[in-house]
Amino acid sequence: MSNWIQEEISGCKMSDKRLNNRLESILKTLSRDPQKSIPNNCKVWSETQATYRFLSNESVSANEILQGHSQATVNRVKDHSVVLVAQDTTFINLATEDRKKEMGTLVCKNKNEFLLHPSVVFTPDRTNLGVLHHTLWKRPEGNAADRYHTPIEEKESYRWITSYQMSCQLQKQYPETLVVNIGDRESDIYELFLENEKTEIQARAEYIIRAKSNRLIESDEEDNSYLWNEMSEQPSVGTYQLSLQRTKYRRAREATFEIRIKEVTFTHGRRKGGNLRPVSVFAVLAKEINQPDDEKAITWMLLTSLPVETLEQAQTIVGWYRARWEIEIYFRVLKSGCKVEELRLESDERIEKAFAIYMIIAWRLHNMTMFAREQPETPCNKILDDKEWQLIYTLQKKQKPLGVPSVKEIVRLLAMRGGFLGRKGDGEPGAETIWRGYVKILNYLEIAEELNSIRQSNICV
Repeated sequence: MSNWIQEEISGCKMSDKRLNNRLESILKTLSRDPQKSIPNNCKVWSETQATYRFLSNESVSANEILQGHSQATVNRVKDHSVVLVAQDTTFINLATEDRKKEMGTLVCKNKNEFLLHPSVVFTPDRTNLGVLHHTLWKRPEGNAADRYHTPIEEKESYRWITSYQMSCQLQKQYPETLVVNIGDRESDIYELFLENEKTEIQARAEYIIRAKSNRLIESDEEDNSYLWNEMSEQPSVGTYQLSLQRTKYRRAREATFEIRIKEVTFTHGRRKGGNLRPVSVFAVLAKEINQPDDEKAITWMLLTSLPVETLEQAQTIVGWYRARWEIEIYFRVLKSGCKVEELRLESDERIEKAFAIYMIIAWRLHNMTMFAREQPETPCNKILDDKEWQLIYTLQKKQKPLGVPSVKEIVRLLAMRGGFLGRKGDGEPGAETIWRGYVKILNYLEIAEELNSIRQSNICV
């Protein structure tokens, strides 16, 4: 049951080997049912105390907790020709409520908000390979105007550049793998474009960024033009179909996108002390056409360091950018599957270390879900221990397996333990039903191990 845990922490280099052993024990305990609180997951008070002592230990940091997992993530990269490093920020609110005396039912909320910015590595088919790097902080008081003239290295926005630098380190380590850093509109930062150009070629990761700013660009005309106007005037290189999933803002539909491409040069990156030098990027404008009358057309303006000269290359860029959505699913697993916003610990240091532990557990669930969808015919012992998949199969099929089932088959059986019906029109199981089923299997295995231990001790029950 703990094989995957051992793989994820084998690269940890803490000051004392006993701390590594404690981390393994905590991961095993909290992964039984991550929706439960720490005391509810721990069997006895001594185990709860040991967990709290680990989180309070000044010689342990969140980076050290994630060190082994990040190294395991890097090791998984070498098996792929292309990896996508998606980065994004999510707010984690640990607000508590106070009921004031003589105020009736009125409640005062105590805000306790963290910002988490991880860099998560995905394959182009959206399998989560793990967390490469993360930043966690609290936003200081003040307004945006106060930070306007602050150097970029001291701003929150520098985290986007840090993530790109981590991608460059990964690229240097595995030159045979194409590493592409992907960010949404908040990552549209002039200094990130410059960071790409100044990085040595053998360590230069690529990027795909969704444009936010309508920047001034060089034009063939007498007067310079702006990005959106220039791209709208480019001839279409073709159209292609995309299946859009349902969201709270739109219905699911088959959409047709028209593609325009051009290499552009930004000329006016203005900063205190003078303008930044010009930088060239490839721009891809993907705009939906013939959308339903009651739906808003989807438009993506993407900026990339990768050369884009054909419709096929543009399709690849759009497809890789859309894979960025998986980091949003990862956040959902972290918040809903692991209930990190319900943590009630005494200090920010404890909370940060607990987040690091739950980030590993959330990766395990997300990886299992997407692996089953994108590599369905792979033998299931690639992601599950023999005891785990054999128990899942036996419980659901009421018979022993004759061979090793595929990932798709065993994950569907696992999801059925969590409430997935598996009807013809139900599609593939989601992360929530898979996790509920996995929690039950872990509990069954734990009971079986305890009974076996009792038998070996010759204790009558």
